Amino acid sequence: MVDESLDTTIKEAFSEIYRDLDKLVFIANNSNIFNQFEVSRIEKGIKQNVKAIEYLLVSKNMSTTR
Repeated sequence: MVDESLDTTIKEAFSEIYRDLDKLVFIANNSNIFNQFEVSRIEKGIKQNVKAIEYLLVSKNMSTTR
């Protein structure tokens, strides 16, 4: 049960990362000076999601080795 919840959380985080990457590609292809704030916001969101996934995977490994 816990693994299913963890897997769902990880999948949701990856989905957010992919959406953010799609936004960055769109912004890069349609360059505009006002997009700098949006790029910065997306960058922070991607980093946060990657760190969350890393934490979840490390936590999962720690709990299975005990």
